[in-house]
Amino acid sequence: MSNNSSDINLKAFEELSGLTFIIPSLQRGYKWTPKNVKELLKDLWEFSKQENKNMYCLQPIAVVKHEERKYEVLDGQQRLTTLFLLYKYLTQKNAYTFEFERDNNESDNNRWDFLTAIDKKEKLDDSQIDRFYITKAYETIKDAFEKEPQEIFPGLEKENLKELFEELLKAKREKKSVQVIWYETPKEKAYETFRNLNSGKISLSNSDLIKGLLLNRVNGLPSEHHNMVARQLEEMEQALNQNKFWFMLSREEPKHPYTRMDLLYNVVANVREEEVRIDYRTSFRWFAENDNGNLLEKWKQVRHTFLRMYDLYTDTYTYHYIGFLTYHHKGDTIKRIYKLIEENEKYSKQEFISQLRTSIQQIVNPDRERKIKDYSYINNSANELRDLLLLHNIETLLQRYQTLKDSKQYQLQYEFEQFPFEVLYKQNWDIEHIASQTDNSLRNENEWTRWLQSIKADYPSYFKYDGDINEDCLRAKIQRYKIAFEKEKSNNNFNRLYAVIIRYNEEETLGNEAIKKDEKDNIGNLVLLDKHTNRSYKNALFPQKRKAIITADGLGANVETRQFIPLCTMQCFTKAYNKENNVKLNAWTKADAEAYLEDIKEKLSKYFTNKKEQDNELH
Repeated sequence: MSNNSSDINLKAFEELSGLTFIIPSLQRGYKWTPKNVKELLKDLWEFSKQENKNMYCLQPIAVVKHEERKYEVLDGQQRLTTLFLLYKYLTQKNAYTFEFERDNNESDNNRWDFLTAIDKKEKLDDSQIDRFYITKAYETIKDAFEKEPQEIFPGLEKENLKELFEELLKAKREKKSVQVIWYETPKEKAYETFRNLNSGKISLSNSDLIKGLLLNRVNGLPSEHHNMVARQLEEMEQALNQNKFWFMLSREEPKHPYTRMDLLYNVVANVREEEVRIDYRTSFRWFAENDNGNLLEKWKQVRHTFLRMYDLYTDTYTYHYIGFLTYHHKGDTIKRIYKLIEENEKYSKQEFISQLRTSIQQIVNPDRERKIKDYSYINNSANELRDLLLLHNIETLLQRYQTLKDSKQYQLQYEFEQFPFEVLYKQNWDIEHIASQTDNSLRNENEWTRWLQSIKADYPSYFKYDGDINEDCLRAKIQRYKIAFEKEKSNNNFNRLYAVIIRYNEEETLGNEAIKKDEKDNIGNLVLLDKHTNRSYKNALFPQKRKAIITADGLGANVETRQFIPLCTMQCFTKAYNKENNVKLNAWTKADAEAYLEDIKEKLSKYFTNKKEQDNELH
């Protein structure tokens, strides 16, 4: 709520009795259709049948106080008019008074006089647009009760409809009643509020309504709590605005009218995501049902739930495991977090972490029969590979953290490096082959030329040959095919040159150390990489890929081109896994792939203990 001096309250419909509402000239006239009116009647009927609901709450009525019991309406004319018509039909009385500023300039069209006599009209009045819609709405209400009650009120039996609806409208706030969200703003803010309301920018989000309810002078929290609650609400908003905290909990940014605070309130109210999609103010209605003055208890639940969430965020293990589960999750986010909080309170810290690991195992090894070495580009979907590679990055970070924490020299007490889950949603992610696939995916002259330039820069010796270029050896073929390509830059000529260079690199330069073609899709040759960096170097050989990745990670990259490179991807391209003395720095070899695979197995062993091994451990 951008204006702290504005007041949000709840008023039962009966509390509007005797008030005068001024409708400014600049507002459009009444425009509700029969469909709008029927929807309201259906909602009220359904509410009357719900035993566990004591309040039907309409959307905000935004007003500015002019004098005692007299208010200018900034937003809500349509709702106020429709409720006036319903009450008029039920009681033949005026629920409140309207003053239409336009009536002062149109002597032949007094809207208030027309409204007060609406129950006397015998036919549709189309002499003026406001009159047409008002008489149509009143006719719809009358027909609903008298001609087609079963259509509007399904399940109707012996109920006295008029008596039932009249009772709802006349009930006091503490009874089962129809209520409005009352948004009162100071005169000096009237124009700004009206402009924002009509441009869709009004800050009356669900979270602002709850905030207004908590801090309300009339029926909110006790006044001695206001300053503390206002300060703590601001702290919670700031915390949830941290992307690392937010994307540990949620896969996506909330869109208007939803806010990040709504997630917290929805979890506390224990509502379903489907309910919130239908009515984004669902949790506000839960808070507003202040039975037996329990709003203070509800506030304590908010604070307690937030602190639980924040504890999960500040713990390195729970942050990473929950972030992984969030990335994989596709269902009801509200219910998932509610269950997480519930389990976090139920179990000890280590038991809770064990529960999270069990949930992760059900994702990467659901039948407990999978083996890491069997993961491949052919056997698994891109999502399965992303899950496995992400988990490897997470467990690598956690192992590094634990090593430093256990070290007598460092004895870490505070936050360590965190995987930034927000980048998983802000960058598109590919499964990248470290050693390039043999198949050529380059499709135009520009790509062919760039690829050839990179090979010449990284492997200049490939293009130096003093013998007869018509010989059958691979070096002679490289020279022969290069000359043919330079004469005619065709797809066929490039494909021949590309194939012989890849073959020479693997057979002559690497020999037995080269990864065979049918092994290039195995997990030991795959990493997680953002799509931008992956696509930037196409089918480049290892040195060019390494250069592109190191650059993208920040060395020489400007702000626009810099990308997040996952830790394990960087370790592959900097040859961190192969501990042998004779490591080849200009290629990804079979030994590199095997060392990388062994590290994945070691880091993820807790998730890939198969049934037989588990049975053996039990005996």
